[in-house]
Amino acid sequence: MTAGPVAVVEALVAAFNRRDAMAIAGLLADDVVCAGIPLEPAHGRAATMEMLAPFLAAEAIDWRILAIAANGNIVFTERDDRFRFTGQGWTSVRAAGIFEIDGNGRIAAWRDYFDLAELERAMP
Repeated sequence: MTAGPVAVVEALVAAFNRRDAMAIAGLLADDVVCAGIPLEPAHGRAATMEMLAPFLAAEAIDWRILAIAANGNIVFTERDDRFRFTGQGWTSVRAAGIFEIDGNGRIAAWRDYFDLAELERAMP
């Protein structure tokens, strides 16, 4: 039995907060499409993990779900994604994410919408 769509997304956020790349990868479908709008999307699990690597390099991660809702297999989140990189204080990126969960309980599509300038200020 697979977890419900909201539980899958909550597990993803928890894995980020632990900086657990293996758990994150395990929640992604083999052919996942991950897009940080306005950036180009990553196609497939390996490409998605490569795209996420700079974020997972943070010394600490504290993603906070401000709102979450589901309509069938589609989950919407409003988040405050906080990072602390070595030698820096906490930074924050506000994001709205849409996740499509497949029949195996894995993330088949992930689209995050955010302000690119805010992201650039947050990253070292």
